[in-house]
Amino acid sequence: METEKKTQNSQKRILITGCSSGFGMLTAVGAAKLGFETIATMRNPDKSGPLQEALKAANVSVCIEKLDVTSPDSISQLVKKISPIDILINNAGILITGSFLDQTDEEMRRILETNYFGAVNLTKAVVPSMIDRKSGRIINIASLAGLIGHPFNAAYAASKHALIGFTKSIRVELAPLGIDAVSIEPGYHRTEIIGANANQSENFYDRRSPMFEWNRGFLRTMFDEIIPRAGDPKDVADLILKVMTLEKPKPHYVIGKDARFATTLQWLGLGPWLEHQVTRKIRKARRLENQREAEKKARRKQKRGAEATR
Repeated sequence: METEKKTQNSQKRILITGCSSGFGMLTAVGAAKLGFETIATMRNPDKSGPLQEALKAANVSVCIEKLDVTSPDSISQLVKKISPIDILINNAGILITGSFLDQTDEEMRRILETNYFGAVNLTKAVVPSMIDRKSGRIINIASLAGLIGHPFNAAYAASKHALIGFTKSIRVELAPLGIDAVSIEPGYHRTEIIGANANQSENFYDRRSPMFEWNRGFLRTMFDEIIPRAGDPKDVADLILKVMTLEKPKPHYVIGKDARFATTLQWLGLGPWLEHQVTRKIRKARRLENQREAEKKARRKQKRGAEATR
């Protein structure tokens, strides 16, 4: 039975974006293990080391291609090279942390260009051949942020809200043509987007900003409260693989304890309570950061005083 499934899967070509780490990398390896013809893409192939190591450990292979989803030429060239695509997984995304007051227009546009327009433009390039074959599946990796918002990541949340709205809309358009559109909305998981690939806005530490202390408070909350409780990214990859193989997937999937908790509160009308709890945690972290900074200043002053009396 397993061999039969692999044979069926080998007849399907999968395109996954953002495969240098996290969900994309794990999904690419998992798809290859299931027998899919897998095209794993990333903006910078020089960062394919972790993927190649994971593929070697699993004793499988994929086709690694360069793709910048913000470049129409890059999209056009790749789609022309590898079409037709049976399943498209729009996973590539970036996050730049900081209050909306401190983020530059360029930073906000970069987030929207990658997280939203990148997925839209790649979908537009892939779908015509799906229509010709009257079959296909689009899987968009959105976020809990696209359901409830995300303080100090407003542009990211806006991009994911837009991606969810896009998915809901095209699902109705494409259904009569034999094409599914599904969104997956994970909560926090231990991926590089909140790790090594995390970025703060250009003005994040600008002390002239009225949001300076709050930016720091949010970052401390991330390190103390959120990242330690983040889920295993393999759970999300496993869900993506499941959605790839289901005959009739649901319109969307929420995954992660935090995501299920937050969406349940929203459904119960307790969104304001949740917002209050988040604000309380950030306020507490802001106070602790100010206290730590005051203690550091006091120690430096004491040290300078001791040196001056020698």
